[in-house]
Amino acid sequence: MADISRADALSLINRQNATEIWQGVPEFSAAMRTFRKVNMGTKQTRYPVIAALPTASFLTGEDADDTEATKPTTSMLWTDRVLEAEEIAGIVIIPENVLDDSEFNIWNEVRPRIAEAIGATLDEAVFFGTNAPASWPGGIVPDAISAGNTYVQGTGVDLAEDINQTIGLVEADGYEPRTIYAARTIRMLLRGLRDQNDQPIYSTSLRSDGVANQVYGLDLEFVANGSWLPLIATAIVGDPRYAILGIRQDITYKFLDQATVNGISLAERDLIGLRFKIRVGFQTAETLTVLGGANAYPFAVLEQGS
Repeated sequence: MADISRADALSLINRQNATEIWQGVPEFSAAMRTFRKVNMGTKQTRYPVIAALPTASFLTGEDADDTEATKPTTSMLWTDRVLEAEEIAGIVIIPENVLDDSEFNIWNEVRPRIAEAIGATLDEAVFFGTNAPASWPGGIVPDAISAGNTYVQGTGVDLAEDINQTIGLVEADGYEPRTIYAARTIRMLLRGLRDQNDQPIYSTSLRSDGVANQVYGLDLEFVANGSWLPLIATAIVGDPRYAILGIRQDITYKFLDQATVNGISLAERDLIGLRFKIRVGFQTAETLTVLGGANAYPFAVLEQGS
């Protein structure tokens, strides 16, 4: 029997197009969320850190309690750290016809992903030193390794003890650890930990509803923009007050239609470019401490085990 199928009449059937694009929630920057931020009025800012601490000692000898006894002299020393703004930038190019024919505001969809890309570039540089500018430190992980603040995952009885030992490295250097940075996959590892009665150790402290996650009373901050290097570090522990981001210029956008980009004339090819940039500086404000001495560093790394 001959009939008219749905496929035969497909062009006549009304179809409703979605009014939103399904996609993951963009993640910005863990560093920007948690590090100490200062506004920079110029490209370069200098600030002092302590390089030598004063000392004190008992007076000795038979005249120690005499007002004429000689008191020992002491001093302090400061040195400069330089916070220098560097630019993170790019250009997104879209044909005008695509913009005209799209049912969506493409630029509104692009902007959050631009912020995510900037955040990933920033986090890679500050945490791991990846493509970091020469004026910036080498990255928290490399610098913590140089300071001897590393602990290898699997050395302790379980992951909780590995984290505890890593926290202790920061405390031993005279700093107060406040935050643990890691990829979200660490939640699965922590949820798998059990006590002697086979009960979960971490159940209510690992939240997925926007409330701060905590381990040993420290905030667990996830680096979820794709910049985390799990083969290098399982976690980073430290005091983010000693990690400084200098904001010279927040994210700005500019439309281009007459420029030449990488040898391509946008006007001749009916292309629109959206140029974005941010200017930001980074420094760690590690300073001489009583406990840690000159090699004190406010962060420590839980390295991936072999």
